[in-house]
Amino acid sequence: MAELVSAEQLSMSVAVDKFDPPEPRDHSKVHVSELINRAAKLTGMAPSYDDEPTQEGWNIMALGRGVEALLRPMLIHEAGKKEWLFKPQIVHTVDDIIGSLDGELHSYQGIEAIVEMKSKHSSPSDPTENWRYMAQCQAYCKMAGATVAWMPVLYLPRRGPPNAELHLYQISFSESEIADLWLTLKNCK
Repeated sequence: MAELVSAEQLSMSVAVDKFDPPEPRDHSKVHVSELINRAAKLTGMAPSYDDEPTQEGWNIMALGRGVEALLRPMLIHEAGKKEWLFKPQIVHTVDDIIGSLDGELHSYQGIEAIVEMKSKHSSPSDPTENWRYMAQCQAYCKMAGATVAWMPVLYLPRRGPPNAELHLYQISFSESEIADLWLTLKNCK
């Protein structure tokens, strides 16, 4: 009969860092995600999160970074269908606000879209109904000078038979939507 000798919980962050090291982050500047959280608290548009994530939060974010690395070849393929180039892990600073984009899609004319990847523990749903997702995409569009976001979402449903679905959403924003969101974020600095 088998006998369990030992068990140790390992760090998801360390595991993903070994697989796909993160880009360095400039902690002297405020990050888009911090401003979105402040705006969520002030406006009540979305649930707010504590400033310092829980261990569960760190694990979920690490899983998301791992999913990003796994999805990059798919994005290269999808961009290639349009004769575009996918450039991963882009960092922009605008108005002393830093944004860590999952990527950008470039054509010969310039930036066609930003890329923001998500993994979600739910059944597929319309991402435009998620205020945080849309705020993040709009902020990154502002930073990159784009009006379109590609949002691949890996759904890992919590209920029902085991399944995973990957959807690629292409979302367009008006320039006024982007400008309004950016003003909201700047007012939260």
